[in-house]
Amino acid sequence: MPRQTKGFTAYERRFLASLIRQVWRACQGFVAVVVERGPGEAIYALENLAEWSTAQRARLRSTAGRSQAVGDPARRVATELLRDVHTFCGGLGDLLGNTQQSALDPDEVEDEALTMVDGFLSWTTLMATQLGISGNLRPRTLWHER
Repeated sequence: MPRQTKGFTAYERRFLASLIRQVWRACQGFVAVVVERGPGEAIYALENLAEWSTAQRARLRSTAGRSQAVGDPARRVATELLRDVHTFCGGLGDLLGNTQQSALDPDEVEDEALTMVDGFLSWTTLMATQLGISGNLRPRTLWHER
């Protein structure tokens, strides 16, 4: 029988940590595109992350009841996390999509977008800590240079 901690099996903790790691990778890709090509081009990185989160939610729904590897509590947490990722991508995408009409200059839009991504990463790190899966993650930091 798999060992459980804080209500999740070791496999479930690794599964949830892998979702967060994927979000972190996508955010780093977003930062790279923002810095190299500008915020307008970074919308595509957000679209990819939103599509990934939608596909993962569909995958979780399709395996519900058939797979005992990820139990219902972990499945609910993963679904909520993925829903939040999709919501975050939509909000940041709206901000970046409206840069043409924005009173902010492009550098301010870039700074705001990077601040939002950094905040989202802090939120996912806090979530991992509260779920007891932070031990399955290696700390990641976003880096960017102007």
